[in-house]
Order: sequence, then C-alpha cells, then structure tokens
Amino acid sequence: MTNKSVIYLNYSPYENSGHILDYLLENFERVYLFSIAFHTLGNNVQYNKLTIYQKGKVIKEEYMHYLRVPEALVFFFIPVRSTLNALQIIKRIFSIKQKYGKIDVYFTVNAFTASVGRLLKWLGVVKQTVFWVWDYYPPTHPSAFANCMRWLYWQFDKFATYSDKVVYLHKRLADVRRAKGVIDPKTKTIVVPIGTGEILPIKKKNLSEIKIGFIGVLKKSQGLEMLIGSGEHLSQHFKKVIFEIVGAGPDSELFQSMAKNSKKVKYNFYGLTDEKKYEKILYNSTIGVAPYKPGEGTVSKYTDPGKPKRYLESNLPVLTTNVIEFAKELEEYKAGATINYGDSKSFSEGVKRILKNYDSYVRGVIKLHKKYYYKEIYKKLFDL
Repeated sequence: MTNKSVIYLNYSPYENSGHILDYLLENFERVYLFSIAFHTLGNNVQYNKLTIYQKGKVIKEEYMHYLRVPEALVFFFIPVRSTLNALQIIKRIFSIKQKYGKIDVYFTVNAFTASVGRLLKWLGVVKQTVFWVWDYYPPTHPSAFANCMRWLYWQFDKFATYSDKVVYLHKRLADVRRAKGVIDPKTKTIVVPIGTGEILPIKKKNLSEIKIGFIGVLKKSQGLEMLIGSGEHLSQHFKKVIFEIVGAGPDSELFQSMAKNSKKVKYNFYGLTDEKKYEKILYNSTIGVAPYKPGEGTVSKYTDPGKPKRYLESNLPVLTTNVIEFAKELEEYKAGATINYGDSKSFSEGVKRILKNYDSYVRGVIKLHKKYYYKEIYKKLFDL
C-alpha cells in the first residue's frame, strides 16, 4: 500500500465493478469514494454518499442531497441533477483537502465527473486526474431529447479526454474517438478492461435442475424481457428451470409483472443485495446470462461489461448475445456460448450446448478468468 490518497467517483451500483474499489483500497492509504445515484435502485436505498477509507477501513460516511424525480422524468432532469451533484462534490473535495491535506489522484469513469476533475486540477486541489473511459453514447437514439443529452455529454467527453491520464476500457472506445478526431491517430492509447476477482472453488452442480443467474440493473437495455420470453421454450427441454435475478432498477416492477404469467418456469427476484448474498446466489447457479440488447444506439457495443466477468468468478459458463466484443473470447476459450437476442430457440440451444460439455466449459471459464485478474491488469491505471 502506498501513502497516496485518491478521490474516486462512480455511479451506483458500479462502485466495485471489476473489483476496482478493492484495488484502490489495497493500494491507496486513503480513499474518498463518491457514490452517485442515477436510476432508483429501491425505496430503502440511500443515495449520493461520500465514504472515507483509511488503510482499507471506513472512518466516515456522509450523505449528500439527492434530488428525487419520477423515473419517467430521470433523463429530463439530467442537467439539473448533474449540476447539483457537481456543486456538492466540489464543496466536499475542498473540505477534504482542508481537513486531510494533499489529494494525489482524482479518478473517475464518467466524462462529466472527469470534467469536474479537470476543473479541480486547474484550481490546484488535486495533483493528477485519471479518466478511465467506460462508455460512448452514439447519437442515434429514437428520442430527440435523448440525442440532445448524448450530444451534451459528448462535449464533456471531449474536454475530459485531456485529463492527465486517459485509459480506455475497450479498444472500440478509443477507435470511435480516433474516428471522430478527438484523439490523434498516432497517439498510443492504454486499454484496461474490467477485471476479475478471486475465483471460487469448483462446485459440483446438479444439472437436472437448471439455475440461470442474472445480476445487474433491471432496465430494458439489459435484455431481461428475453429471459422471461424464453422461459416457456426452455421448459419444453428441461424439467426444472429457475431464473435467479439479482438487482434493482427502473423496470423492476415491469419484469416482475411479466414473470408472474409464467407457470412452468420459476423466477426469483432478489432485489439489490450485498456482495456476499449475490455471490452465494451465483455460486449455486448453473449458467450466468448477459443478454445485451442489440441496436444502433446501444452503449454495450462499445464497452466491456462487468456482468460476464462476475460470472467467471463463480465458475459459471456464460450465455450472452454477440453485442459485446467479449462474446468472441467466451467462444474462443469455450467459457460460454453466444445466442441471438429475442430468439428463444437460440437461447435453448445455447443452454443445451453448455450442459452437454459442462465440465469442459467450466475449465474454459477458469482459463479465461486468469487472463483478467484485477490485481495484475489494474497496475496500468495508476502511476504507483
């Protein structure tokens, strides 16, 4: 562990995606974590939180104001909420510097919060800004307002690209910026994907009872309607099928309502859980599923989602759509299978494929997991 300090900003519930928070706590003496809310994740969840860690232990927690708006109006209130969050973050970072002294690194994964970091660097509050680029929003959304918001975010993205250190989650994110002239074609870019944590011991599974695990934010772009739509078809091929769904989000009630109509397949909705509980749920599952929704305006196409990496940690072969580039590696390592979105037959065939050679797929999972171990790949993120 170094004697350095880091400000880390991310949106809930992604703070420890790929074990990035674990890495920070292991390598920085003091970590100031700002957890910012976007979607509503449950009525009992408190939002917009600052947590201060000293040598890996929590020494202080403080809640900031959270502007609640109806889910249908979330996107319309993005400018207002973002401005309010930025002002609160800046105020608290000034207080942190006054109370605790130097702030070595300002680290974030979002273009808007990275732009805030550049402002703080200019004001002399932080020493270095690190922007780990996680996303790109194509301006091809069917909603004109959404496209306007994407254009506005792109302006912050271009500004944030001049952070002291810029690291891309995926090669596609760098390529699209080169194509748009944001970064010089000759500039050498650093790519650090989502990492994997410690892998759990291999567990013998009862393949007569198929448990399909899902973890993530419950929203339409995550493809949950495909799981529910494919349930009846799966029941024609397997005696007992259970979907284990962990997470919360703007479409939670919609999906639960859809699942109620299913008579032959069981859907367990666990809501937002702590890490130990969802690890247990996944560990007892048979397969992990990540059915990302295709489309010209999809964000998943350009990034490296953390969901499949979490499944690898639980020794779960992965079923995913070919939207994400990582699907090719899953096939190459025989750690998973690719399915067509919205095709129940393809879903069933993917499950059959994995179950037919289950032990072989688990071996592929273990091999691929080692390639992305977070303690090794995250060394390129920081100059420690």
